[in-house]
Amino acid sequence: MTIPKKEEYIFYQGRKFQVEFYFTETGKIPAKEYLEETSLDVKVKLAALVKYIGENGKIFDITKFRLVDPREKIFEFKPLQHRFFNFFHEGGRIIITNGYMKKSRKVSRRDLEKAKELKRNYICRVKGGSYYEKS
Repeated sequence: MTIPKKEEYIFYQGRKFQVEFYFTETGKIPAKEYLEETSLDVKVKLAALVKYIGENGKIFDITKFRLVDPREKIFEFKPLQHRFFNFFHEGGRIIITNGYMKKSRKVSRRDLEKAKELKRNYICRVKGGSYYEKS
């Protein structure tokens, strides 16, 4: 199991939330890898959204951030045509799981299912004590 350095997976530390990228057991960071392939505009917009929610705790504009799966409590950041699924976790954390480019009016079911799978994996690994470094 490979745990990346904190500076690799922590996107933003705000007053209200710490926003992190999910990482796999092998240390891959899917949402960050996707973000690195996007334009500077997308990077800047996502960083602004993450900073805002990290500092203020909420984004009320549903054109920028919204709940996409009420049962599983999966949200999405919406910079331009790109979507970044995420969820809230105890300890004031928001975990960004994966990203994709929106090509139709509907949420990508495949990418949403992936976000749910990554959320379950994260919770299981956190509960098992294998996600974060031991202090």
